[in-house]
Amino acid sequence: MTPGLSLVVVAFAAPITSGPTGFWQVAPEHAAPPWLLTHRDRAVVLVHGLRIHPLRPKMAARPERHEWQFPKSALVRALAKDADVFAFSYAQTAPVDAIAHSAGLRQAIAELRTTGYKEIVLVGHSAGGVVARLFIESYPDAGVTKLVQVASPNTGSDLAAFVKTGYPRFQAPFIQSLAPAARFESFRKAKVLFSPKVEMVCVVCKVKRLESDFMVPIPSQWPDELQQQGIPAVLVSENHFEIMNSAEGVKQIASLACEKLTRWSPEQTEQARRVLFRDEFPAK
Repeated sequence: MTPGLSLVVVAFAAPITSGPTGFWQVAPEHAAPPWLLTHRDRAVVLVHGLRIHPLRPKMAARPERHEWQFPKSALVRALAKDADVFAFSYAQTAPVDAIAHSAGLRQAIAELRTTGYKEIVLVGHSAGGVVARLFIESYPDAGVTKLVQVASPNTGSDLAAFVKTGYPRFQAPFIQSLAPAARFESFRKAKVLFSPKVEMVCVVCKVKRLESDFMVPIPSQWPDELQQQGIPAVLVSENHFEIMNSAEGVKQIASLACEKLTRWSPEQTEQARRVLFRDEFPAK
């Protein structure tokens, strides 16, 4: 642990199928359990995605926060202007579907709801956005009021299917659960529409001259089935690895976390396809 960092909620022990998880309050930084008796109306929970540890592979089996989940990060500082900020972390040893059903995540959200937050916002980057979406779809009455997905492989990433080496064997179930075939099968079985009670937006990342952010293709970040439900999208010209730290990424995410989001009409969705994304989507 970083010296001086205030850890407010130590890891919840999730079922063995999902591995250990961790939950911390990161803003206000020096809060201590139980939760603050006086707090903001809004709680924002940051959920990370994949991290490869080529030199310390065992780290992937522990709930480890990414740098943008710490109190001094630009994202946490921006979010803290309007919300109390929390970080959820998990071992990357199980499929994203199992992590979404973990006892740790259910307990974390239940604790926030019991504390009395009027809004509970999940901000999920990459695989974290898939975990957050699966959680909301599986537990529609858990109390989450908004999801901000950032560069999330809703329909998977080909890299997860093709890359078979370079990561520890125990991380394979997590990575392979992000392959297109796995994501298709998961959503085919679920057949769940995103709850109309929950606001949602897809932050779509794009690198110039590419139809992706280096990792996730644009149609996976904002898939047809979310478009058909009127889920809005925001385009940010940034790559997959920098979006949570870049000035534009932080600005957009912090704004979306606190502003009112509404579903788009079919006309608005089609206009976004033409104006924002141009040739990234084939004409309907």
